[in-house]
Amino acid sequence: MKLLTGTLVVALLIMMGYFAIQYTETMPGFSDPGECLNLDVYTEYFKSDIYNKKLPYSKAAGSRVCLVNYKNATDPTWNELISFLNSDDTDEIPYIEGSFVCADFAEMLHNNAELAGIKAAFVCVDFASDDEGGHALNAFNTTDRGLVYVDCTGEGFLHPVSHSQIFEDSTRYCPHFNYSCDKIAYVLEGEECGMINIDKASALEYWFYVDYAAKWDEHERELEAYNSEVNEYNRAIAAHDKEVEAYEAAVGGRTSISDPGEYERLDKRYKKLKAREKELDFTGNALETMRERLAERQEDLGWYRWKPLSVVTNVKVHW
Repeated sequence: MKLLTGTLVVALLIMMGYFAIQYTETMPGFSDPGECLNLDVYTEYFKSDIYNKKLPYSKAAGSRVCLVNYKNATDPTWNELISFLNSDDTDEIPYIEGSFVCADFAEMLHNNAELAGIKAAFVCVDFASDDEGGHALNAFNTTDRGLVYVDCTGEGFLHPVSHSQIFEDSTRYCPHFNYSCDKIAYVLEGEECGMINIDKASALEYWFYVDYAAKWDEHERELEAYNSEVNEYNRAIAAHDKEVEAYEAAVGGRTSISDPGEYERLDKRYKKLKAREKELDFTGNALETMRERLAERQEDLGWYRWKPLSVVTNVKVHW
C-alpha cells in the first residue's frame, strides 16, 4: 500500500510538471513591458499575482496608460532603487512628441520596476502654467528613506545645462559630455518641480532642492566672475609680453650700456617689468586657487543641472 501511494504521488507530480510545462509554453508573451496583459487567458493563480490598472491618461499614440502590477512586488531600499534605475534603460529612449512622451516613460518605468519585484507608482503632476500643462513621472516608497519621486523622461524633454553654457543659452543641448536622464524629482504643491541627477540627490526633502539650486546659482555667479578675471588676466599677460619684447629689442642683446642716461631709462623699465611680473604671478596664483575651489564645488554639484518645471498645483499618485 505504501508503495502504491508513493507511486501515485510520483505520477501526480509528473502530471503536474507536464501540465505546467505545457501551460508555460502556451502562455501568451508580450514584448512591450507597457502593454496591458490579457489576463483572461491566465489561470486564477496568475490572476491573483498580476493585474492591470488602466489610468485616465493618454500616451503619445493615444492609448490609455496601463499599469501592470505584481502583488509580490515590494517596497525597495534606497540603494535597491538606485541600483534598479542604473540598470534600467528607459531614460535612454528619446522623448519625441507624438511618438514617446512622459506618460510612455512613466508607464514603462513602472512596469519594468514591478517586473523586477519593485513596487512602483505612476504620478501625474499638474502645473500652474498653461504652457506646460501636466507631466508624468514615478514614485517609490523606499523602506529607509520614504517616498521618492523619480523622473526618467529621456533626452528631448529637458536638456541639462552645463557650467560652460550657463550664460549663453540655458536650454541648449550639451553634446560635449554624457549624461543620464534618471532624476530625482522634488514635487511639492505650490512650489516649482525641481530635478536633481540621482547621483547628486543626497537628500529627498524639498529644502535640499532649494539649497542645491541656490548653490548652483552662487556657483554660476562666481564662475562668471572667475571667467571674467581670467580673460582680464590673459589680456594683461599678453600686454606684459609685448612690453618685455619691446624692452629686449631696446637692449638689443647688449650686456653693458655705456650711456648713463640710456642705462637709467632701461633699468627703470626693467624694474617696472619685474614688478608687473610679480603682480601677475600673484594674480595667477589667486586665480588658480579660485579655479580649484570652483572645481571642488563643481564636483559636489555635478557638471550639469536640470531646468525646473513650473509650479505644481496638484499631484496624483497611482499605485
